[in-house]
Amino acid sequence: MAIDAFAGTTPVFLPEQFFVGRLEGWAVVESLVGGVLKRASITAHGELDADTDTVVLTETYTFDDGHSDTLRWTIHKLGDGRYTGHENRLEGEATGEQAGCAFHWKYTRDTPQGDGKSFKLNFDDLFYAIDDRACIVRGSAGRAGIPFATGHVTYRKV
Repeated sequence: MAIDAFAGTTPVFLPEQFFVGRLEGWAVVESLVGGVLKRASITAHGELDADTDTVVLTETYTFDDGHSDTLRWTIHKLGDGRYTGHENRLEGEATGEQAGCAFHWKYTRDTPQGDGKSFKLNFDDLFYAIDDRACIVRGSAGRAGIPFATGHVTYRKV
């Protein structure tokens, strides 16, 4: 679905507002053929540098197998609903588009797994604002542009 389909919808999802402060969340990752692959709880904290329209967001996923993954994002608003992001395990940069209640975020990241290995995965996430304190994310993860898992994430401002 094109991000423009969400133009005019409310509440408006702006990363530079939603990701500021403390957040908590929960995630479920499912195989495309069915079945839960993993579950996680999420803690996050973001700060805004208003002079540069940049959010510094640190989020930690703690998975049901006991391993954790901490992402340290720098998300910069470019204007016209466009964003770019950096994180220390990314290949290149993340790109984002915002319209109305939705935010589309795409990136490729070397992602650590519970067995100590890591895999370069392509992520394609769509955030939907529910209200000013909650959002739901539906995302996909895959390799070489072919998705093999779907993620469902809920974030709540604390």
